[in-house]
Amino acid sequence: MRYAQPIGRLILSFAVLNPVIADAKDVAVTPDQVKRMEIRVADVRSATTQAVAILPGTVVRPPNTRIAAAAPFAGTVTQVHVLPGDRVKKGAPIATASSRELLETLSQLAQSEAELQTADAIARRKRILADRNFQSPTMAEEAEAQVAKIRAVIEQHKRTAALSGITIGQGGQYSIPAPADGRIVETLVVPGSKIDSMTAIAALDTSDELWVEVQVPAGLVPEIKAGNTVQIVGGPEGRVVSIAGSLDRMTRSALLLASLPAHSKLLPGQMVNVSILRPAETGALTVPETAVATINDGHGLFVRTENGFTLVPVELRGKSPLGATVAGAIEPGTQVAASGLPQLEQMIAGE
Repeated sequence: MRYAQPIGRLILSFAVLNPVIADAKDVAVTPDQVKRMEIRVADVRSATTQAVAILPGTVVRPPNTRIAAAAPFAGTVTQVHVLPGDRVKKGAPIATASSRELLETLSQLAQSEAELQTADAIARRKRILADRNFQSPTMAEEAEAQVAKIRAVIEQHKRTAALSGITIGQGGQYSIPAPADGRIVETLVVPGSKIDSMTAIAALDTSDELWVEVQVPAGLVPEIKAGNTVQIVGGPEGRVVSIAGSLDRMTRSALLLASLPAHSKLLPGQMVNVSILRPAETGALTVPETAVATINDGHGLFVRTENGFTLVPVELRGKSPLGATVAGAIEPGTQVAASGLPQLEQMIAGE
């Protein structure tokens, strides 16, 4: 008897908040009426996740999988060998350019190699004279240092000429190769384009992996953690990779990045709706989103009975096109109405 007063207060407060649900009675509905009203029933299932929010997002490539093919020497593009969408192997030519700068580098290399021969001969002769005490050892050391200096210059010219793995042709022509296996995203030059040293001539993706980029409002940031599930509405499921811990000054939102399966039929730049999910609380249930009735700011489910349906109050914890997460006095496996709710609501209201 000592529990009667608190329970009575709870029932009274629920009735004030949800008068229709609290006073609800069974609704007698015959099988013919169920068929005529096109009422579809669905099973209640235990929930493992619940929706945090549905937000717009943009499909992107992971930033570390996109690379650029760069021209190491200034010049003029004479030919482009690829088109956007082409798959290329590492080392395959992407474009050919003609460069006076390359000619100058090759000329300096040849000049330095000639100087090396002369300096090396002088250094050997001075070393022989120094060893025989006909000349100061210091002069031999100076000559040998000059040889080392010229060799360093030659190595620098060789590294410059081999920069980016280019293939050198005749008359200052060289081809820029693909730096890795991948798919061409865009070509940034056309024949006749003037290019500076280290200008990017094409961008390519080295992986088919996809991410989705979402701007998350400030109020939702604390509810989302790396590793949470995301579901593309009408598409695949993914995982939250990261969420920024601060807000962008312009958008006043935090950037969320989530990984998606590689072969999900989505394209970079595509706009999608993203349902962000988190682990469900103990006792949570999942039903179709169309199964949740909203009456006087309260929520309920029309549970199937032998004679029809009865409206059972529930707490709505999350809702998305993928389903609704609820909690209430309902067991998993119970059947609820997933369509025809307006007709049932009219009947239970006595209309």
